Parts: sequence; C-alpha cells; structure tokens
Amino acid sequence: METGKIINKISHRLRRRSQAVQESIGISEAQGRVLNYILAEGAVRNVYQKDIEEEFDLRPPTASSLLRNLERQEMISRVPDEHDGRLKKLIFTEKADEIRSVLEEEIVETERRLLSGITKKEQALFMEIAEKMFHNLD
Repeated sequence: METGKIINKISHRLRRRSQAVQESIGISEAQGRVLNYILAEGAVRNVYQKDIEEEFDLRPPTASSLLRNLERQEMISRVPDEHDGRLKKLIFTEKADEIRSVLEEEIVETERRLLSGITKKEQALFMEIAEKMFHNLD
C-alpha cells in the first residue's frame, strides 16, 4: 500500500472517532481538535492564536474565526499575556472545563488503541520517520 494512502486511512479513522465524541458534546470537528490542543498544550505552557495557526496550518483569518466561534460558545477565553499585553492567551473556560474529561478520555482511549501492540522502540522509530516525511513536504 502506498504511504500516503495508509496515512490518509489512519487520519480518516482518527477523525471519525473524535468526531462522534465531539458531536455528542455539541462542538465541530475543527473546534474539538483546537480544544484538544489547548487542553494538552495549555497544561504545560501558554497557548496563543499563532500556535493554533502553526499547529493546524491555518491562515490567520481562519484561525481567528474558529477561535471567535469557540469564544461565542464560551469554550475559551482570550486573556492578556502577563508579559506582553498585545498577546492574548487562549484558555479553557469553566464551560469547557466541564467537557474536559470527555475530551481527555477520547484522547487517551484513541492513543491506547492506536499504539496497541506497538513497542516503545517502534513508536519512536515511527515518530522519527513521520517527522521526516512531514518535513519532506515543506
């Protein structure tokens, strides 16, 4: 099987799994992916719109629209950065915090199923190869 074809199949299955969970809590697939990112990354560092643009390969207006919709749904807030007031940190709201466990469970369960039967060494090798493939497409 061609490399691109299997990557697309994996991506499609991952999207389908997460989409079912996201629909059950009333958010779109794109919103769910961004919330998952803010959830994971926000736990270890500040997250900004620029991070969303880079992570999801979005143009600034697209990222801004997506984040504005999440704000309207009261899932995120943009708060001024402590060090640079021009920057706005993206943080989960109380409403989003209520669905945090559902999103976390979906991430953990998907990761568990995805990596089932794959050794740590195989995982590391896959990540190394996938990273090279990703950069080859720049």
